[in-house]
Amino acid sequence: MTTPRERLASARRAFGLAASVRGVGVAGASALAVLLTATLVDALVGMPMPLRRLILPLAVAAGGAALIAEALRRIRPALRASDEALALWFEQRLPSLRYALVTAVDPQVASVPPSIMREVEETPLEPEVRRATRRLLLQPLALLAVVTLALLAAPDGAIARVTAPRAGDALARAGEASRAARDPLATIVVRVVPPGYTGLGATSIDDPSSVTALAGSRIVVEGRGDGVTALLESREIAPAQRDGTWRIAFDVPPRAAGLRLRGPARERVLVVESYADSVPVARLDAPTRDSVLRSARGAVALRADLRDDHGLADAAFEYIVSSGAGETYTFRSGRVGARAFAAGAREGRIEGTLLLDTLRLAPGDLIHLRALARDRNDVSGPGQGASETRTIRIARADEYDSVSVDPMPPTEPEKNALSQRMILLMTTELRDRAPRIGSAAVERESRRLAVEQTKLRKRVGEVIFVRLSEDQGEHAHFAGDGHEHGAEKPLDPDQVLAAAQRAANVDPTRQLEGEGDETPVVAINKPLLEAYNHMWRASTELETANPAGAIPWMQRAIEALQRARAAERIYLRGRPPRVVVDLAKVRGTGREKSAPPAREARAPLDADRAARLARFDALLGSIAADPLAAADSLLLLRLSLPGSDRAAAQALDAAADAVRRGGDVTAALQRARRSLAGAPVRQDGLSPWGR
Repeated sequence: MTTPRERLASARRAFGLAASVRGVGVAGASALAVLLTATLVDALVGMPMPLRRLILPLAVAAGGAALIAEALRRIRPALRASDEALALWFEQRLPSLRYALVTAVDPQVASVPPSIMREVEETPLEPEVRRATRRLLLQPLALLAVVTLALLAAPDGAIARVTAPRAGDALARAGEASRAARDPLATIVVRVVPPGYTGLGATSIDDPSSVTALAGSRIVVEGRGDGVTALLESREIAPAQRDGTWRIAFDVPPRAAGLRLRGPARERVLVVESYADSVPVARLDAPTRDSVLRSARGAVALRADLRDDHGLADAAFEYIVSSGAGETYTFRSGRVGARAFAAGAREGRIEGTLLLDTLRLAPGDLIHLRALARDRNDVSGPGQGASETRTIRIARADEYDSVSVDPMPPTEPEKNALSQRMILLMTTELRDRAPRIGSAAVERESRRLAVEQTKLRKRVGEVIFVRLSEDQGEHAHFAGDGHEHGAEKPLDPDQVLAAAQRAANVDPTRQLEGEGDETPVVAINKPLLEAYNHMWRASTELETANPAGAIPWMQRAIEALQRARAAERIYLRGRPPRVVVDLAKVRGTGREKSAPPAREARAPLDADRAARLARFDALLGSIAADPLAAADSLLLLRLSLPGSDRAAAQALDAAADAVRRGGDVTAALQRARRSLAGAPVRQDGLSPWGR
């Protein structure tokens, strides 16, 4: 016999199963409702591709959210309902129990009277469970059925546009058949089939204004309806009709052209443009540079990297040997390291070895090396690309007759000496780093700079006394020369004047030419003396680990050295004579002795730019009245552009697309107008007339 608790457990399982089925139904209905709504919106306004790609993830998210909500609201409470709660639920719907079921499952009741147990056993609970589960499942399953039937009634391809959107499905949009009956040119799909050698698949474009394809491609234009004709460069193309769809196929023209599609109500222009296949790119990695060899023996390693946009066919190394001299030359060529590539290989590498012993080279012969690669272009090619050329020359015997003399390296003092400006920079850097490196490091580096400053100061002192012809023999010394003769002191002009007098062997009581405060000897060397004294003060500050105090003296030393350079220049006394030229007499009498250099041709002016701007301005007024005709006018204007004006062509294509779609087209038209007008002319100032 089944106990009351077992009957309640069975009801709990039934409620949990029904709640789970309801949750799945609600989730499915929610997801399908999102798909149905997107299908209806797409049928009315036509959703763009990026938005349609979000519909399926949005539907899955909606279904998942509905399932989670049902799990929290119904499934979890049904599975975790206690016996007391279920008993009260049955008591509420079956008043005849008179709380017998609650009493039978009450854990506080130790012994249930047999009469109560008999009353519970005689009361049917299962019919109430079935009625409750039917009510629980009826609403979501009915909604799921309605949404499913609505989706099944949608036209073929309408659901795929929102569940699996792809380029070229514009003709599968819901309601397209009725729109095509009114205007067969309302929506078109262009399919581009590249040449077979590229290995690329066909691509589709929905309702474009212009198409750019690789040279040799096949263009297929499709639409729904009938009564359409086409004209391409004065050549009429008959469309093929099948199952209410018209199709026009042709090869992409070599230059930009307009395909004029004519329907029963209007015309439409489609710009078709081709671009050429690029040649392969080859980079010669070995040998890395031109070389001169003493003898024609050994082997040269060859290596090159290759790349092509649509696939490599084969590649090899090519060499050309030129022999001879004067006006008689002979040439020999060959190939090594040839390799073929599999279809679809866009990158590759070739390697090889050039054996010089087998080329029968003579002194003076020249070898030209390069890598060649070909692509699989069977339409306008194949295209061939070449790398840079390396040369290998076999040296002649007479090239080694001359003596090669290496220049003597600088002496050790010159090599170790630093300039005053470099010492100043190093001292400034030490001053800036002083707070971070500590006093010990500052003292160590400051004394090292002091040694460099002392070396430079001694060199300046040597320059001063060498100019004065002072004896620089082994036992001739001066203050600051590095010998130990007591404490060093700065030099003064009196010492220099005394040295100059001894060098000139003149009477010290007779004053030299230039009587005044300074003699010429002192005047020339005074800036060097000042630099010497400033360097002496700077080295003193560096010895005491005070780089900040040495910087001003170094700056003064640099200024003094600059004045010393200026003092040695020669200046003319007085003003130079003014040369008077009779322009009327000499004009036109000159003769050009050499041929003038070739002049570079200026870029041709675009004479039609003003006319294009006028056409653009004139069609602006027709955009509001007839946007489709205005879009075709923009495309025809785009065909009149020079081939090099890619920016203006793209701007006009975008403007035509915006006008055809409708809405606010101000920004697109502004960009097109600016691109047609070109960059504004900039003037740094006013013209002489103020204009």
